[in-house]
Amino acid sequence: MEKQIHVSVKKKRFNFFRWFGVCLGMLMLICFSYQQIMTRVTADTYPPVGEIVDVGEYKLHVYALGDKTNLPTIILESGLGTPSSYKDWEDIQVELSKYTRVISYDRAGYGWSESASNERTAEQIADDLFKLLEKAEEKGPFLLVGHSFGGFTSQVFAHKYKGDVAGLVLIDSSHVDQEGGFSKGESYLIRGLKELGAGRILELINMLPIYSNDELSVHFFHQHFYNDNQISELEYMMTKSAEQVRAAQAEGFGNIPLFILSAEHEEYPEWSELQAQTASLSSDGKHIVVKDASHYIHKDEPQIVIDSIMGMIEKIQ
Repeated sequence: MEKQIHVSVKKKRFNFFRWFGVCLGMLMLICFSYQQIMTRVTADTYPPVGEIVDVGEYKLHVYALGDKTNLPTIILESGLGTPSSYKDWEDIQVELSKYTRVISYDRAGYGWSESASNERTAEQIADDLFKLLEKAEEKGPFLLVGHSFGGFTSQVFAHKYKGDVAGLVLIDSSHVDQEGGFSKGESYLIRGLKELGAGRILELINMLPIYSNDELSVHFFHQHFYNDNQISELEYMMTKSAEQVRAAQAEGFGNIPLFILSAEHEEYPEWSELQAQTASLSSDGKHIVVKDASHYIHKDEPQIVIDSIMGMIEKIQ
């Protein structure tokens, strides 16, 4: 009798876990299907603002504002994972365009740009930007403004194409000696959760892992977040890209004006020292710590960023 009861209990447990597994599988299938359908249905919801330029194997989106003057053209470079460069710099770009030409663009795999099949290292991205500016017939000299990982690509561009660069403004830039990041496995896990519709749920509870929750940024988050190109940027960030930046820094930036804006990170007390070290790579370097700002200084304190850029332009003049 006891044996029969034991077998019955085991059978009930088996049935419970079997049906739980079936229900969970169906739920995951429904979520996955919904994410894929919505991604495709809404793909063309927002027409490009600016131009789409063919740089060879793929096309990149560029948005230029303001007239070309005798002042340097400003290039705005976003950080890793930022859904839309256009929205990332929107207010700053509008304000700076009153004085000179200002360009923002989407790297491959972001925003309105197509995806690339190559390794997304800092040097590859710098080469893409050079081709984009050439194809779009944008003339230098250029003042590069790079946020976060965009600081890596800006430094490599300034080293490789130094004849076209008038100055560098780095905003809480990534550093070759920084700690942290995700492994490739962790990156694909995050992507898998996104493909299962986790982002849709996070949007509902206002917890998307992006700074700006405007409609366009949210749209491009669902379209591209942690796609192959973004995972490639992250994979090579502290390996190949960091080595490319080290090579650029080894030669220094001479007398090219170099302004560093950094935030205070209580959890990383060495951060300010690392940023100051980057500023020392130019004989005309300056480091400013922006109080009470997050990593997104250009969003928290846009006027400080604008004043720093205009201050550099006055210095260059």
